[in-house]
Amino acid sequence: MKTLFILFLSFFFFCGGCGVMVGTAVDSAIGIATYPFKEYIFWGSYKYDNTWDTKYTPLKQDKDYGEILLGMGVSGGGSRSAYFMACVMKELNQVSVEEGSNRTYLQELDYISSVSGGSLASAYYCLLGYQGQDGPDAKFLDQFQQDMKSNFQARAILEYLLFGGCFLDFFTYYDRGDLMADVWDKNFFRYATFQDLSEAEKKGAPILLINATSLNDGLKFVFSTLPDESFQNSEYFQCIKNACFMKQSATQEYKSFHTIGFQSLDIDIRPYRITKAVVASASVPNLLGPVTLKDQAKKEDIRLVNLVDGGVYDNYGLESLMQIFTAYLDKNPGKKAKILLIDGSGYFKEENRQNDEYTVADYSMRPLEVSWMRSKSYMEYVSEKAKNYQNEKGEYPYCNLDFEIISLYDILPSQESTKPWVNEIALQKILRPDITTQDFLEKVATIQTRFKLSCEDIQMIEDVAKKVVKTLIHSKRRNYERKTSRRKGNPERANDHTESD
Repeated sequence: MKTLFILFLSFFFFCGGCGVMVGTAVDSAIGIATYPFKEYIFWGSYKYDNTWDTKYTPLKQDKDYGEILLGMGVSGGGSRSAYFMACVMKELNQVSVEEGSNRTYLQELDYISSVSGGSLASAYYCLLGYQGQDGPDAKFLDQFQQDMKSNFQARAILEYLLFGGCFLDFFTYYDRGDLMADVWDKNFFRYATFQDLSEAEKKGAPILLINATSLNDGLKFVFSTLPDESFQNSEYFQCIKNACFMKQSATQEYKSFHTIGFQSLDIDIRPYRITKAVVASASVPNLLGPVTLKDQAKKEDIRLVNLVDGGVYDNYGLESLMQIFTAYLDKNPGKKAKILLIDGSGYFKEENRQNDEYTVADYSMRPLEVSWMRSKSYMEYVSEKAKNYQNEKGEYPYCNLDFEIISLYDILPSQESTKPWVNEIALQKILRPDITTQDFLEKVATIQTRFKLSCEDIQMIEDVAKKVVKTLIHSKRRNYERKTSRRKGNPERANDHTESD
């Protein structure tokens, strides 16, 4: 009777237009109906993912950084970001990391830090691209593209309706996050764990950092074979942490810029499925997840840690890279280092929709989009300030730390016929008679943050990936020529920024 009463109230509120209230009431009704099964009857039901009692074991291994310490940050953005990364990686396979070097970006890549949809592509690349000793080849990169443009939402619906997902959802703690993890596992991950990832990293795969956000304490949670202490040793972030405004913004227990992971919870990460880490990184509140872990470091009380989308904290995975890179450069000041950001996060647009046009998904995504825009500004500021940081010895340890951005929204169609560094001209030119640059930008900006893409979306992302990497090559060549001119004592040539250059 209680369930029927709640369903009746749901219908009443629906008639009144209270959409979010309806969703809450329906969820409550389903919870009341399924709770006895989930809690007591169905054998093997559980509330958290780490059902094993094994304590944390370090998996850290030595890493040869080669010519340059190179990291890649891959933004959130659903399949849009995942497919954009796959396309960019295929192009970067032919690009030298620096002018005059015979090593490509993929050969030099040491770290990948990812968020949300970017974590799906990053995990795929690190785990499956290094099955052999030679690393990713052209055949793998083609398959990478093919898999990242799959319609995962349609596959999830089939899994739910035809293969028992709905039964598990009703009678156990199985949820939409588990459903997506199973879809990805059945399609290509084959239930791989962090033990498998560790083996791939030993073969040369970049060290993978999958970023999520802890709802419990507002901290960044990183799934990685690295111990949590790897993120805590940066002098630069210690300096920021000591800023007065940080001390006034939270309780004394809050640890600003503190990163937690499986070491902090005293959980062995080796048996943990890669796909569940990806789900945690992509768990937009109300739509997926949260992913829940039991804190085994707490001996007395049971503490469950709830993890959601990494974009709530940092949608570009940049802070994790900065913490590791600056800690390394503190000990090796002046070493060449570079962070390449692949940004498929989304193009922020003002909206004039009426309230009744918003869905529950819109109410979940819009605050995230605002957060993404703000966190991007914050990380740009932190990154720029780092180059001018001076330590107690008077050194500038990060002076050779460079940043490059490959964005889905930076290169417009008309720039194919102009100098790649002249952005102002681009808005006024036309590449094809049926599409202006502004029209193209509008089309790219409408690619939604979901785990599916249309044929038009796929083609636009492929085109942009080729153009942005082409522009990166031109920019690197131009900078190399300018530096060479300076060394040869030709300041006129070095300072020439005109079209004739």
